[in-house]
Amino acid sequence: MINQVFDQLDLWIEQKNQEAQTEGFLGINRVDIRIVGQTALLEANLHIYVAATIDVDTKNQIEYSVRKKFSELLEVRGKILDPVGHEAWMPDETEYRQIFDGSNLSGYIAEPVFVILSKAKKAPVKNKDLIAEYLASVDLDQRIFQLARKYQVDLDAFV
Repeated sequence: MINQVFDQLDLWIEQKNQEAQTEGFLGINRVDIRIVGQTALLEANLHIYVAATIDVDTKNQIEYSVRKKFSELLEVRGKILDPVGHEAWMPDETEYRQIFDGSNLSGYIAEPVFVILSKAKKAPVKNKDLIAEYLASVDLDQRIFQLARKYQVDLDAFV
């Protein structure tokens, strides 16, 4: 779903940049959008059950006009761009996988291990089943154990 939104947003930016060039104005700079949270897990196509969510969290700040259009495109699909998603805690080491590369926009999702650690640290009760399932899955990234030690997350509480 998010790739379709990225594609439409990329085309919209292209159109706005063509209009700006025609009128002698500066266009929109290339945009990077970094998705975190539940939506990143859904887009990762894990072999575990990940509950659907309407919230889409982005880790980085996005120029106002692009953010507004991104929000509109999400709303058409029944999603809501979280206005404070960029405040979500993610480990310093968080790595992102590029899932879209357009002419004006690059889209990324946080690697699942970092999202799971974030959920384990900041919302363990709410995410207990998800974390337990992840720890028992073929998707398990062994880095979770080192990260849990570093960020003082007790993974034993989830098994």
